[in-house]
Amino acid sequence: MDICVTSGSRGGTGKTTFSIIMAHVLKYIYQKNIVVINISRISYRIKTDIDIRTDLMDRQGHIRVYDFPAFQLSDRELLSLYLSCRNIVFVADEDPYTAESAKAFLKLARGRKLGVLVNMVIGMPKLKYIILYSKYSKVYLIPFDEQLRIYRASGVDPIKLRSAGVAKMVKAAVDIARRLN
Repeated sequence: MDICVTSGSRGGTGKTTFSIIMAHVLKYIYQKNIVVINISRISYRIKTDIDIRTDLMDRQGHIRVYDFPAFQLSDRELLSLYLSCRNIVFVADEDPYTAESAKAFLKLARGRKLGVLVNMVIGMPKLKYIILYSKYSKVYLIPFDEQLRIYRASGVDPIKLRSAGVAKMVKAAVDIARRLN
């Protein structure tokens, strides 16, 4: 079973954070070996007990969570990998650029769209983005959380942070994991 976590052409949305949290949730629920495939190949520098690899052909993990970097539709290699995804989680922001990217990427997706995570919501979520994203899949709202913005610099596993953002991501990951079967 594979899950692809992407935000299309928009970077900095929280894909890596959610990929690691999703891997922890899957490991807890399924009690199997979970591997996060870091497609960007840039080191995370996070101390975690989750197996993180960069080899796309690595098939040792029972369940693989592919952490996509931001990419354009003109990148044939990443687009080909994206189109082969069977399960997709799209991580988005509340901004017009991400909304346009989501529209293009989610229309192209051939796999099952498990959810759209609207990350870093400040205050009340904007209705126009919720309506747009809900056309494609179930929408999960994650509040802005300053602790999530700094965890990578300190090398802390995001699942170990006690924060509202992590709690909402875990809740979304549990719901997504339940719908995998």
